[in-house]
Amino acid sequence: MPQARSGSVFADLRRLHPLLRPQVLSRRTLVSMSHAIEDECAARAADPVLFGGFQRQRFLSASYDRWRELARTAQCTVVFVDVADPAPARRGVPVEVAIPPDSPLNREWLVVCDAADLPACLVAVERPGGHTGPMARTFEAVWSVDPQVVRDASRIAAALADELRPGWREVVDLPPQPDPPGASEDLYRATLLFDRMVAYIDAAR
Repeated sequence: MPQARSGSVFADLRRLHPLLRPQVLSRRTLVSMSHAIEDECAARAADPVLFGGFQRQRFLSASYDRWRELARTAQCTVVFVDVADPAPARRGVPVEVAIPPDSPLNREWLVVCDAADLPACLVAVERPGGHTGPMARTFEAVWSVDPQVVRDASRIAAALADELRPGWREVVDLPPQPDPPGASEDLYRATLLFDRMVAYIDAAR
């Protein structure tokens, strides 16, 4: 079972899946990709396990209504944020996991929808410096719809939540997650094509 060795979802996922191709993307593109995953999850995913990484409390506040709605029908929903006083953990609302000041999660953006019928994840780390406004921020990002990659991202995030907020699993009653089937060659080829499409779209913005 994947463990959170580095304290970083991005680093540990890349360690487990070295064939993932990082892309440098703007915050604007990441917002669009995140919303696409969230909207599709809300529309089609059955009993998903959701993880979100928001860095700052103000970023979570801007998306909280979306994530509260996602949590309403999810198995569980966990959000990583630099909140000083996490709300009491309970089912049906996002479980807040406080990020320590020295955690790599302070630089990470993540959306993980771990569902048997709609696996998808987007994990990114912010590149230091070089931006002049909130929309000019850039990130090194990986994404996948491979069920095994998504399950590993979910397990890494869950292990980090175990470290930072022990006992959260008992509150939401999250059962063990079995290994999913592997991805097909067709899915791999489609992923390569979508990687190229995202790079072109981001460059045109």
